[in-house]
Amino acid sequence: MKNNNNLLYLCIGLDRRVGIYMKNYTISALTILATVFVGCRSIRMTEQQFFERSVLKAFPFSVDSISWLTSGDFPTFNFANAEYTYARPDAEIHPNGDYWVCNMFDAEQPLRQSEENIWRNVLVSRKNQRVVCIDRYLRGGRTVGYCYVFQSERKEYPTYGTIHWDVSDSRNIEMVGVMLDDLKELALKRHQLNNAALSSPASQEDYWSLIFHADSLFDARLYDEARHVYDLAFSDDRYTLPSQLSTTANKMTTIGDNQAALSYLCHRIAMEKDFYEAPSVTSHIELKDTFEVRSRQWNYDLALKETLENIFERDQYDRLLWSQAVKNHPGDTERNERLARKALMTDSLNLVLVDKILSQHGFPRKEQVGDFGNQAAWLVFQHADLDHQKRFLPQMEAAVSHGDIAPLYLALLRDRIDVREGRPQRYGTQIDKKGNLAPLLDASRVNQWRQEVGLPSIEQFENRNK
Repeated sequence: MKNNNNLLYLCIGLDRRVGIYMKNYTISALTILATVFVGCRSIRMTEQQFFERSVLKAFPFSVDSISWLTSGDFPTFNFANAEYTYARPDAEIHPNGDYWVCNMFDAEQPLRQSEENIWRNVLVSRKNQRVVCIDRYLRGGRTVGYCYVFQSERKEYPTYGTIHWDVSDSRNIEMVGVMLDDLKELALKRHQLNNAALSSPASQEDYWSLIFHADSLFDARLYDEARHVYDLAFSDDRYTLPSQLSTTANKMTTIGDNQAALSYLCHRIAMEKDFYEAPSVTSHIELKDTFEVRSRQWNYDLALKETLENIFERDQYDRLLWSQAVKNHPGDTERNERLARKALMTDSLNLVLVDKILSQHGFPRKEQVGDFGNQAAWLVFQHADLDHQKRFLPQMEAAVSHGDIAPLYLALLRDRIDVREGRPQRYGTQIDKKGNLAPLLDASRVNQWRQEVGLPSIEQFENRNK
């Protein structure tokens, strides 16, 4: 039976068949016994072991391995079986979102699962006031999948009873149907992720693509998948934006994954010799000694440094998300315009913040905020309007003379101002609206000027932009 709305029909069928799968199940080698006898003593199971055992008993097939996932609103874990599992599904989910309910009204049974479709079993236990949703995927003859548990509050499972009403009560079938329908979208997203060929970044563009993908998975509460993609993005330090490691660590902390948060902070410590958090407020005790040593050595204005790094990160994130959308989805005008508005709004907000910082602190010095901090001020004005750029130019010139920022940043700003005002550029860093190199002040001397500020030859620049 085909049903494109929600899973109400499936739930009605399940209500008629409550407990069927609770019999004749196969308990795998992973199933934990209620009591393990060692000599004359018994060891009581933990709450998690007790809960896991009761869920595994409901499976209509055995599993070889199981691991808990970081979940949003309900207990979730994934599983694997070495061989294809033939146990019949209650429903089949197709790649286009079509939902075929099986096991009802003598509907035709799917004989064999394909790698394109997802098989779903939904099990109801009135005894435990629980609904278990099992989604199976076929990968090279191997069954892998995810198990989601809608568990009502029960004294037997105080930690895992996350729902304040009886999900097994037939009067709540419609609500359970809506929840299962939401899981259908999650199943398809996981299916697409597993089919995607992801690898370590080979360019800055690859890095940002992975970051955007990981963030979308995190927002969808696919935390384990998101962490896998974050790890890929950060696997090559040549492309990693260090502040992004702290941003990702903060995300991991919000979902209680302190071990992942710690690993990302350690990665940043290894990348940046001057990175540290305030030792008195850091939540990572393991890093406190390292942070204390570094704070005495560098003594940064951490609040200002963090503000500027966040500005730098937001500038890059929103601008590159917009440009990638235009490149990859040129026909999606509405989405691209929305991302363009967001990027321009970020530019405006960042300009206000940096203007305020400059008026209160002057140009941020390297010994005050580090490299990324003072580069953030330049980046914001590089994307600002012409009047702001001209007003900012004297401060940039003073910062270069004091050694707070490299001369190439001043060269980039001067070229941008010259091109905007219709003059030929000195360093050849700007291209016109057609993608061609903007007119040069002196083509015979441009490479000399570029070398003086640490830029590669103009020929390399042109080849890279072809």
